[in-house]
Order: sequence, then structure tokens, then C-alpha cells
Amino acid sequence: MIDPRRVSLPALLLAFALVTSAGAAEAAGAEGSKAEAAEADAPEEGEAPTIEAPVERIEVRSNVDELAPLDPTAFATVIRASDFAGRVTSLPELLRETVGVQVQDLGSGFATVSIRGSTAEQVVVYLDGVPLNRALGGGVNLADLPLAQIESIEIYRGGAPAALTAASIGGAIVINTHRPEGEPVRSASASFGSFDTGEAVLSVSGTRNRLQYFVGLDGRTSSGDYTFLDDNGTPQEGSDDSRTPRVNNDFTTIHLTGRAGTMLGEHTRLTITGDLFRREQGVPGLSADQSETARLESSRLLGRAEVERPGLIGGRLLLSGALDYTRFDEAFDDRADEIGLSPAQKTDNRIESIGAEIGAVLIASRHQALSFRASRRRETADLRDELSPSPDLGEATRKTVVLTLEDQIDLAGGRLILNPSLRYEKWDNGFDGGTGAATVPMSLTESDSKTTGRIGLRLGLREGLTLKANAGRFLRLPDFIELFGNRGSVLGNPALLPESGRTLDIGLEARRLEPGRVVRRARIEISLFETIADDLIQFIPNSQSTVVARNISRARVRGGELSLSLALGARFTGGLNATLQRAVDESGSVYDGNLLPGRPREEISADAGLRLGRGRLSYRFTYVGENFVDQQNTGSEALEERYLHDLGYRIDLPHGLQATVEIKNITDDENVDVARFPLPGRSYHGRLTWRF
Repeated sequence: MIDPRRVSLPALLLAFALVTSAGAAEAAGAEGSKAEAAEADAPEEGEAPTIEAPVERIEVRSNVDELAPLDPTAFATVIRASDFAGRVTSLPELLRETVGVQVQDLGSGFATVSIRGSTAEQVVVYLDGVPLNRALGGGVNLADLPLAQIESIEIYRGGAPAALTAASIGGAIVINTHRPEGEPVRSASASFGSFDTGEAVLSVSGTRNRLQYFVGLDGRTSSGDYTFLDDNGTPQEGSDDSRTPRVNNDFTTIHLTGRAGTMLGEHTRLTITGDLFRREQGVPGLSADQSETARLESSRLLGRAEVERPGLIGGRLLLSGALDYTRFDEAFDDRADEIGLSPAQKTDNRIESIGAEIGAVLIASRHQALSFRASRRRETADLRDELSPSPDLGEATRKTVVLTLEDQIDLAGGRLILNPSLRYEKWDNGFDGGTGAATVPMSLTESDSKTTGRIGLRLGLREGLTLKANAGRFLRLPDFIELFGNRGSVLGNPALLPESGRTLDIGLEARRLEPGRVVRRARIEISLFETIADDLIQFIPNSQSTVVARNISRARVRGGELSLSLALGARFTGGLNATLQRAVDESGSVYDGNLLPGRPREEISADAGLRLGRGRLSYRFTYVGENFVDQQNTGSEALEERYLHDLGYRIDLPHGLQATVEIKNITDDENVDVARFPLPGRSYHGRLTWRF
């Protein structure tokens, strides 16, 4: 339960926001639905329509005019660069403030995301259209995606939109780096903070003849040597606790990204993107048993070329195609055998992925748009352990073919949108066992296929009030970490089965937009969701220092979400996101009825901002409820509630300068996450940005 004595200030703020937004919802907003706008702009019979991919106007944090282009019926949030401009923050912190999203943080430059009670592996993360979830798996490290060069983040809760090439259970996160701007723009910033944390960012964009370009370079470093309360591995016994500095928790990153676009002729556009990232870090281990020497080096190379040709068949057809290549290198060094149960390790894994896709959007009539997409991807993972008597652990290969068909239909004058889709997925797994490889079940080296489907609905009940609902089935293959993993504290299980199941959600959205009034903007969204998963893959602790992947025959996640935002006058903005969920084991085993580990039942975030002259004062509050770390739901081992209060001030200075100061975790609460990894206490940060 939430302790009201610890949240009195946020409670007052949230109560005020609820009352104001309730009035806004009752007043019925002036912002219409996407379907109504599309109907108003539709061409007369006989006219050639202007071809665009189906898009939707949805509320995104602070602005009602943001576009979420992939699915008009999905429960989605979009975060734009302007929403976090000037903040000293990170992608994990930003996503934690979003409704329905949970972030698991190891406090060492490594954090993963789940949506609506999913696992990290069940959320597909895209960078400029390329899926970052590798067949090698382990979930995408959000800390490897610096915010400095990001233009927008689209978060889709529930099943993945058909326009995306990979299916997912929890949803999808689509990250877009900055697009080139017409006029030359240059910016630089430097940040500094507690624990010797620093960041430097440079970027430039512009146009030269027919070429538009953007290039960004950034780097980060931190010692991560904060102190924490070491419970000596006995959280229920306080007599042996002591304050200890975090050791071997440093990291350094370097990141280079770029984008160039040009027209091939009058109608065809070519865009090329590239991204290079490298991280070197310590692996400190658990709080009670820290590692002093284990290290991890990782790098990512990504390239993508896209071609888009609109205006065919009298403006009714858009064709597109893309090729992409990614390479991930991971080198884990634990020669001192400080982490995990296995002997000393020095692994060197290389994961490569080559993908190709083609797509088409056809405006079949004034009320119907058909979308088709086909993709093929080949992933390989070369696995080595230099300290093993047989270093070659083998090569794992996965080939996938995905076909999707989507039909967006407008009915009742655009008030009703139906969005059915089908997804066909065929896969071929292979494992060429090296001299040191384990035995692999035959089922993992065979081909198989499955067809899943999804349907979405969006109904405008009246002006400013919208009903949305979705239902679908899903499939997810186990990744190579879940199958063959042997990386520090994570152990694989070659006998895993694919996950499957269904998702449902339904909700209402009300909005109000009245510039010049006291309540300039208000929006509230309430949704309910359910996910039933068969053969759910879960990492289960099997010792004090390791987890192993297991199938849970059936699990059910039910919950509700509340999201609201408002702007009062010209100075005040506020928002609230709350997620309540219950993820239950329904396997029929001895754990039947227990809560699934790592899924807090309550998460609440709130923010308030006040414009003061040339500056802006901001306050943020985050609450994460108690959650269990084991299938037994051992109360003494459960992670305690987290209360985080952050305060910041940003001021615009002459000559394009902007300065920011922030205090995070003001009350210096000592928190842990995942398998009791300690998180930082109070910290101080500053940033100076120059746009010229």
C-alpha cells in the first residue's frame, strides 16, 4: 500500500489535476478525431487523393497535435525532443514516467523496459526502423540509446502495429533520430553531475544542394561510485548491514549517428542512416557480493537505406523498400570467477543481422486503405569462451520471413475506424555446435510457421470523446540468451518452447483544447488490459547470484491505466500517469496464484512545471510499488516500495545559451531493483546548452 505520509505533496497535486481534468472531460474537447479530419479532407469522387500512410492525431504528453503514424486504434504515447529539451535525464528515466511502462534498472548503465507486465524480451525496440532486439537476446539496454540525438519516441502498448516487422507481446518502442533541417543548425552541450558523471554533445544539420544531412556525436562517462546500504545478503536481518561504496560500476560510452536524404528524380526519396555506439563498463554484481574486476565491452554498428516512392496510380499507391545491417559485439571478462556459478569466463560474442523489407500502401477508396509489408531477416551469433577447454561454443542462426496485411476502414462518416491485420511468420533456427557447445534439442533446429491476427477499433462517441479497443494473438520465439545463455548471472535453457497467447484492451480518451482560456489544454485516458500467455518465458533465480530461463505453462496479466495532462494559463503544466496491474502464475504448479516476479502492482508518476520569467521550475514524483523477486513470493526478499522526488530549474540565457540544474532523489531514499541491485541516492546535475 502507498504510505500517504510520504506522498502528501504529490497527492495534493494529483488531486488538483484530477479535478481540473474531470471538468475538461465533461466539457467535451474541441479536438476532433483523425477519422473526422480525414473525411473532411477526402477528395470528391473522381479526384486523385493525396497518398499518405494512415496516420492519427493523438495526445503525446504535452501536445495534442502529435502524430503517431503506425496504428490509429492503438494505445500509444509519443515523446518529442521538445518534451525533454534541457533536462538532464536518460531514456530509462524518461520511459519510467510513461503510463504502462516499467523499467528495470541495475544502476550500472544497464536498464531494460517492460510494458503492461511483459518481460524485456517481449518489447521490441526500433532505432530508425531497425529492430534492436537480437536473436542473441537479453533485452535491449536502454542506456545504449543516448537521448542527445533522438527526435521522437513512439510507445505502443499492447500488440505491435502491423507496420512493424517484428511481432511482440508487450508492445513496441520506436525511436527516431533527428531529421535534417532546411536551415543550418548547430548545437553543443556539456553536462556534469554526482559520481563524476559527465556528457558532451555536438550536432550539426543543414542542406547542401539536394542533400539534407544531420550528424551527431556524444559521449558519456561516470564512476558510479555511490554508497549504498549493503544488507550482506540477509535483507530480513539488519544487524549485519553496513554502508558500502559501489565498486567496479564505472562506464564510458561514445556514440556517432548520422542521416542523409536526397531526391532521386522528382518523386523518389532516398534516405541513408548510420549509427555507431561503443560502451566499456564494469560489471559490479549484486550488492552483497560485489565484483571488483569483471568487465563488459559492447559495440553496435547499424546502417539502413530506405527508398520511398509516392504518387503512383493517380496518387493512390505508395511503395517503399529498405535494406539494413547491424552488428553487435560483446566481450565479457570474468577471469576471476566473481560472477555466476560457472567457471571463470572470457566470452566474445558477435551477432550480425541483415534485413530487407518492401511495403505498399494503397488507397482503395475514400474510406479504405490497404497496407502490405514483407520482410526477411537473417541473424547469426558466433559464441566463444576463450577460457573454456573448447573455446568454440558454436554459431546460432535464425532466418525469419514476415508478411503482414492491414486494412484500415473508415465508417459512419469517419467516426468509426476498424483496423484488422494478419501476420504470417516463418522461422528457421540453426545451431552449428562448436567443440564446446551443449546438446541442442532437435525442435530448435527445425523450421516452423504461424499466422496471428489483430483487430483494432476506434469510435468517436462525440466531439472530443473517443473509445478504443484491440484484440489479438501473439507468438514470440525464445532468443539465444534464453536458450543458450551463459553470460555472468544469466543462464540459458535449450528446452524452452515459444511463447504464445492473446491480448485485449479497451479504453476511453477525452480531450479539451481551448487556447486563451484558464484551462488551455486537458486530456484524460483510462484503459483496461489483459494478456494471457502460454509457455511464458521467465528468468527464475536458481541461486543467490544466477537466474535461469524457464517456461511457465500459463500466466495472466490484468490491469488498468490512467493518464492525464493539463495546461493552466500560460505558466503551469501538469500530468499524472498511473498503472495498476496484477500478473499471476496460472500454471497449475505449486506456484499457481502467485504473482510473477519483477512486476510491481502499482506505478505512479506525476510532474508539474511552472514558468517563472525566463526560467522554468519543474517537479517530478515517481512511485514504484513492492514487487517480488522469486516465484515463491517470499515477503522478506521482496523489493520495497520506491518514492523518488526530483526538482529542476531551467533558464534561457542570451546568445542561444540555456542552463539547467537538477536534484534527483531529493529525500536520498535507498532503493534496489531487479535482484537487489542498489540504485543511487541523492545526486546533483547541471547542463549548459548552446544552439548557434
